[in-house]
Amino acid sequence: MSENRKNIRMRCPVCLNRENDVVLLKTETGDYYCPKCSFSGSEAEIRTMYADYRKKYHFLTKRLTLADQELL
Repeated sequence: MSENRKNIRMRCPVCLNRENDVVLLKTETGDYYCPKCSFSGSEAEIRTMYADYRKKYHFLTKRLTLADQELL
């Protein structure tokens, strides 16, 4: 059937930072746009914004002591 088709669902990075979950729509030119906040960009731009979003939760799984926090 559709084993060769790869369906990538991208989330809007602007809405994701606001803690909303909105799926981006793809245009004919290959760019993505958000129907809610009017964000538009290429896949590379979205991936870099995702990397910035991940930095927000960098220490979520680590327990920091007071000494560790002073070093930051």
